Amino acid sequence: MIEDAIQKDLNWCETLIQKNSSSFYRAFRKLQKEQAQAVFAIYAFCRIADDAIDVDNNPEVVKAMAVKLAAFEAGVTPDEPMWRALRWAFDHFPLKIRPFQEMLIGQLHDVEFKQPETFNHLLDYCYLVAGTVGLMLCPLLAEPVTMEAEALSVELGIAMQLTNILRDVGTDYRLQRIYLPEDLMSAWGVSPEDLAGPEPSSELIQLWEYLATEAESRYQKITTNLAVFDKKARLPVLLSLLYYSKILKRCRQARYHLLDRRIYVPKWEKALLYILANKQLTSFGQ
Repeated sequence: MIEDAIQKDLNWCETLIQKNSSSFYRAFRKLQKEQAQAVFAIYAFCRIADDAIDVDNNPEVVKAMAVKLAAFEAGVTPDEPMWRALRWAFDHFPLKIRPFQEMLIGQLHDVEFKQPETFNHLLDYCYLVAGTVGLMLCPLLAEPVTMEAEALSVELGIAMQLTNILRDVGTDYRLQRIYLPEDLMSAWGVSPEDLAGPEPSSELIQLWEYLATEAESRYQKITTNLAVFDKKARLPVLLSLLYYSKILKRCRQARYHLLDRRIYVPKWEKALLYILANKQLTSFGQ
């Protein structure tokens, strides 16, 4: 039984995810109640850090979070709803502090942005900002937490971040950020000016597809190995990868016209994906 005081903090986190990510909320609310509440607390931590950089352009907030996280690790809980909820989650599940620390490091990388030189550098960045989130969530998705479950959770986060990068090529360029690695752009003959749009060059499409294949191979690997996650966790994991896979398909359907616009998956299609995920799990006896 969750005490009333901490329930208010958990409700605060749940409201935050409802407002900011209906897809993520719809996927993970189907977990057992306590697991879902812990997911919402983790989401709140990540959302506050992400918005500090991407919305408010205020790295001081993230730096302050890093100081508070160090105090949190030492047993001191900041008197704020998110931190109190996160303490409850740490008290009830075998969460690890390191991915929270690494995620904040990843957020600060965007403050003094530098285009990744190689694909491996891009993967390192994707790990810091998204693979870490997979590690945060893994103890809520798999019991016991195995090395395979952790590895797949990281891969899911990386694949989702690659998908975000591919969807937002044009948007990021206008923000003076190029996440496409320098070595791959050189190999395919893609210049920074090619990202201005509005029409994508054939070379950019080939590079885009190379990275899309990297993301999709990870989605496929996770789909094949869903059994490493708890039965109740398989639906949210599958929903997450189906939704992000659909973003890539939507980009293709738009004939890669994504440099001057943002590709979305409409609500009706998200609803269909929910039905598809349930059917897929039923057909596999999961």
